Amino acid sequence: MVIQEKINKIKEDFSFFDNWEEKYQYLIDLGKKLPELDETFKTDEFRIKGCNSNLWVVPQIKGGKIIFLGTSDSIIVKGLFYLVQFIYNNEEPKTILSEPLDFFNQIGLSSHLGPSRTNGFNSLKKQIYQIATDLSKN
Repeated sequence: MVIQEKINKIKEDFSFFDNWEEKYQYLIDLGKKLPELDETFKTDEFRIKGCNSNLWVVPQIKGGKIIFLGTSDSIIVKGLFYLVQFIYNNEEPKTILSEPLDFFNQIGLSSHLGPSRTNGFNSLKKQIYQIATDLSKN
C-alpha cells in the first residue's frame, strides 16, 4: 500500500465518527494496538524531546526501508504514534521526506490537540524527518 492509500484509509476511518469524543476513543483504541516496546529502548537516546509525555521512537532499517517501533506513557500519544507508524513503516527514507503528515490537518486532528500534544506531535514529526534525512545520506 502506498502512502497516499494509507492516508486515505485513515481519513476514511476518521470520517465515520460524528464527534471528537469518538475520534479520541478511536485514537485510544489504535494506541492499544501497538506492541510493547522492550524496556531497553526506553532511554533518552530514543525519547522524543519536546513532548510532555514520554514517547520513545526506535528506527530500524531492513532492506533500505525504515521500521519504527515506539510507545508512550500517554494513551493519546500512543494513538498518534500508531498513525505515524502506519503511514511510514516499511518506507524508504526519501519517500518519507517527500510525504509530509499534512493529513492530520485535513482530518481536523491538529486543531483538537492541546498545545502540549501539538508540540509533542511536531517534535515527533521533526524527529521522523531527521531520521529519514540522516538515513537518506547513507
